Amino acid sequence: MPERPDLEHQVPILARRLIGTTITGVRVRKPVVLRAPLGLEVLVGRTVRDVRRMGHFVVVTFDGEWDMVVHLMLAGRFSFARAGQKDSGDLAVVWGLLGGGEGDEELRYRDDVQMGKVYLVPAGDLASVPGLLPVGIDVLGPAFTRERLGELVKKRREQVKVFLKDKNTIDSFGSAYADETLWEAGLHPKATTSTLSREQLDRLHAAMVKVLREAREEIARRDPPLDEKVRDFLAVRNRGGEPCPRCGAKIRSAGVHGHDAFFCPVCQPDLGGKGALDWRSIGK
Repeated sequence: MPERPDLEHQVPILARRLIGTTITGVRVRKPVVLRAPLGLEVLVGRTVRDVRRMGHFVVVTFDGEWDMVVHLMLAGRFSFARAGQKDSGDLAVVWGLLGGGEGDEELRYRDDVQMGKVYLVPAGDLASVPGLLPVGIDVLGPAFTRERLGELVKKRREQVKVFLKDKNTIDSFGSAYADETLWEAGLHPKATTSTLSREQLDRLHAAMVKVLREAREEIARRDPPLDEKVRDFLAVRNRGGEPCPRCGAKIRSAGVHGHDAFFCPVCQPDLGGKGALDWRSIGK
């Protein structure tokens, strides 16, 4: 699914193209993605006033009594198309737009596995969207210090990858960037947060900031299309069987809380839940 670095690239594009446009119509092809008891048709005639990211969600504010919140989940993606352009097979919802400076066009939400969710809630009632609030601490903001990370993990008793993916605590990691962060920090994904030493927490803090910042910069540099997810620069995610870029050992995968985690067994050895060795000491 799109993660924070992806959304930080995509949401400004959506904002530039959508703010000031008026919804002229709505077409729903896959109603299973809707969480809108009154239907999205109530948005027709409304003008988009704001588009912003909140955690893993995209929030669209209109000039009336409704907010639309989209959670893209595993395969959801947005794209723009000229009105009347041929539909793709994964099309879920289409919003007709007027006044965006690009001629009459459509915003399309595509989702070939139909796991994403499109919520329509009364204006300002974001708390009613499951999983949206509270939004966790901004990893790239000044408040995210080593001391603050220590406070967050102090009372936690879970695997470190599960902790990283808690969006109400951390803004925000999905599986891909959690794996990258743990590889960078030399921590096994099944290490338990309560067992991490101060030195390991320092490495984790530095890795969290480094991985998100560098990913954001790389995606911005490449400037991919709105519906393209860039992942080829990642070190371990989805690279099972390939050599680790750091030590050459074969990357493995393991199940963590129902999801795959990719890691290097040498750089990130499993110590029975007790963190990991400092990879910089290996071979010394």
